[in-house]
Amino acid sequence: MKQSDQMSLWDYLEFALRRKKLIILPFVLITGLSIVYSLLSPDIYQAGTTIMIQPQKVPKNYIRSTVTSPIEERLRTISQQVMSRTVLERIITEFDLYKEARNSLAMEEIVSMMRGNIELIESGEDSFQLFYQGKEPGVVAMVANKLASLFIEENLNVREQSAEGTTEFLEMEL
Repeated sequence: MKQSDQMSLWDYLEFALRRKKLIILPFVLITGLSIVYSLLSPDIYQAGTTIMIQPQKVPKNYIRSTVTSPIEERLRTISQQVMSRTVLERIITEFDLYKEARNSLAMEEIVSMMRGNIELIESGEDSFQLFYQGKEPGVVAMVANKLASLFIEENLNVREQSAEGTTEFLEMEL
């Protein structure tokens, strides 16, 4: 570095060769720890589904929608009902989930564990995604499907109740 302060490619290579222990040791250590972690950590599977929310098909000019609440509010209401303790407890029993934990923990704690394994993500105005994760791939898929069907059923119930309320109101007005 007599004529200029810039290092050439050979200077960098010489620098790396002189300090090869400082470069190789962390690389080997991190790689080894990553391999050990991946071998010792339990397998966790995740199943998900996208649920589309279709608006009413009759033009708004003819009939006003009976469901006037925004999707976020309906999703929040439905998820509170589907994620209730009684519903999740029924799913835990039906699919024999958390076998080891049921021997030592209270059902409320197990239901709380299940809630932690369920994730809802809004993916636009007309859909949301539901994910469930667990240790057995077949069971995880069945639980995700069961949760999705419960969301769909509960949405239909909410729409039906809203339509019935509108019908009762119109009959009373007549």
